[in-house]
Amino acid sequence: MSQCIAVGAYVLYGKTGVCRIQEQKDIKIGKQINSYYVLAPVSDGRSSVYVPCDNAELVERMRPLLSREEIDAILTEADDERQPWMEDRNQRAILYRSAIMDGDRIRLIRVICCLYRKKHERMEQGKRLSMMDEAALQECMRLIDEEFAMVLDLPRNAVQGYILERI
Repeated sequence: MSQCIAVGAYVLYGKTGVCRIQEQKDIKIGKQINSYYVLAPVSDGRSSVYVPCDNAELVERMRPLLSREEIDAILTEADDERQPWMEDRNQRAILYRSAIMDGDRIRLIRVICCLYRKKHERMEQGKRLSMMDEAALQECMRLIDEEFAMVLDLPRNAVQGYILERI
């Protein structure tokens, strides 16, 4: 196992979002016994995610939650270098998928801010964001909301305001 993560700790796991490490347990599959982290997604108390302890790539997807100071630093950094709007729909789709799959919080915040600016601009014209852009905004916000709400001790619906106040 490449790292030891405490049972009971909260981690961000890929696109699943914030999870609590419920336990580390051995599971017998056939004749082989493997050790797994059992994660409980905060947003879905009925499901579990099993992460093999000996799979470094999957274990690396379990990232510690940011601190309040790290969140504020990310918001400052994201504001310093804004994501420009891409007119090409296909390029935007690639950007969105990449940011969501990567899970880099700065990239996600930049995409969110770019989409909020465009959404506001479109609303002033009496128009809406495209379905693709709106779906990307919602998915990026879902990934950010959960972690930021937990760390900042805010309701999830207050995270957008917190972000927009600082950018």
